Amino acid sequence: MKRFTKLMIAVAIVAMAIPAFAAVENIQVGGDMDVSMIYRKSFDFDGDSDAWTYTYMGTRVWVKATLTDGITAMVRLINERDFGNDYLREIEGSVLLDLAYIKVADLFAPGLALTLGRQEIQLGEGLVVGSRYRALDYPGADIGTAAIDLGKQKAFDAIKLDYTFPMADLGLTAFKAKIAETYGDIFGVGLPIEDLDLYGVGVDYDNGLFSIEPYMVYLKMEDGIDLYTWGARAGLTPVDGLKIGVEFAKQLGDADLLDGAEFGGWALLLGADFTMDSEIQPTLSAAYNRFSGQDSGATDIDMWIPVFPSNVASRVGKIAYPAVFGAGEGLFMSAGPNMGIASGLQAFKLGGSISPTQNISLGLNWFHLRGLEVVAGVDEVLGNELDFCLNYQYTEDLSFGLDAGVLMVGDMVDARFRRG
Repeated sequence: MKRFTKLMIAVAIVAMAIPAFAAVENIQVGGDMDVSMIYRKSFDFDGDSDAWTYTYMGTRVWVKATLTDGITAMVRLINERDFGNDYLREIEGSVLLDLAYIKVADLFAPGLALTLGRQEIQLGEGLVVGSRYRALDYPGADIGTAAIDLGKQKAFDAIKLDYTFPMADLGLTAFKAKIAETYGDIFGVGLPIEDLDLYGVGVDYDNGLFSIEPYMVYLKMEDGIDLYTWGARAGLTPVDGLKIGVEFAKQLGDADLLDGAEFGGWALLLGADFTMDSEIQPTLSAAYNRFSGQDSGATDIDMWIPVFPSNVASRVGKIAYPAVFGAGEGLFMSAGPNMGIASGLQAFKLGGSISPTQNISLGLNWFHLRGLEVVAGVDEVLGNELDFCLNYQYTEDLSFGLDAGVLMVGDMVDARFRRG
C-alpha cells in the first residue's frame, strides 16, 4: 500500500508538470562577454594625476522562453568587474538582474503588446530617454567597474504598451517607469522624499524613405517640480546611402521650489551620414548638437535638463562624456568645468570610416565643444576631441577592437583651475 501511495504521488507530480512543460514552445539561451584593457589619464584635468590601468570584464547570460498564446518571458543576468584596479566596491563580482520581463502579444486586439518588468526603453535617438543609468549615477546600478560610462546596464522597471496599426507603417508606445520608490516612515522617521516616476508616450511612423517620431516625457519629482519634455525625431533617406536626421526637444513645467521658476530648456540634434557604393564602404558623417544654457539674470530654468539620455558619447565624444558630462549633454558635472564657469553646449562633429577588408573597419571622429553661457572673461571653447576606433571581426562570434581618444582642452578648462 505504501508503495502504491508513492507511485500515485509520483504520477500526480508528473501530471502537474506536463502542462507547464507543454506551455513552453521554444527556449533560447545566449549571452556575450566583453573584455577590455583600459588606460585612462587626467580625466580630472590634472596632468599630475595617476593613470587608471586595469582590465574590465562584462558578462551577460540570458534565457528567453516563448510560451503559448503569444507570451514571451526574458531574463538576463549581468556581471561587471575590474581586474588590477584599486576601485573599492563591496559588491564587486556580484551577479545582477539586468532584464526580467514578460511580453504579451496581441493582447485583446491584434497588434497590441504589453511588456511588464525590467526592460530597455528608448525614444528617438536617446536624447531624452534611452538609459536608466547615466555616467553620473551609474554606481547606483551596483556595478563593479570604475569605467562607469562603459557600463552595460540600461533597463527601466516599467510597464509598456505598444500598438502597431494594421496595414500601416505606424506604431504607438506608452509607458510608466518607476525610478525611485519611497516607503514612508523608516524606523519611525519620515523621509521628505517623494517617489520618482517617469511617464512617456510616442508615435513612430516609418515608410523606409521618411520617418517621424513625436513623443512626450513627464518626469514626476518632488511636489512642485514637474518636468515635461516634448520632442520629435525625423529622418529622411532621399537617395541610397544618404541618411539625414533631426531631433528637437523642448522642456516645460513648474519648479515651484525655486521661487516659482519654470523649465524652458531645449535641445537640437542635426546630422547626416553618407555611405559610398564601394567595396571599402567609405562613410562620411557630420553633426551639430545644441543644448541650451542658463541665461544670466534669468529667473526661469533656461538650461537643458538631461532626463535619462543614451548614446551621449556619440554626440560629445568618448572622453568628454565621463570627464565632463556625466549627467548628460549640456550639464557640466565634473571635476573640470562646472556651472560656475559655463552652461549649455554646442557640439560639432565630423567623422569617417572605411572597411579596407571584409573583417576590418576603421573610424575617426572629431568633436569641437563650446559652452553657450560663459562668465565674463572666460573663453567658451571647452576643447577638441579626436576618437579613433579599429575593429577586427575574427569570426562571427569573436572580434577584437581598439578605441583611443584624446581631449585637447581649451581655455575654459584652464580658467576653471585658475579660479579654483
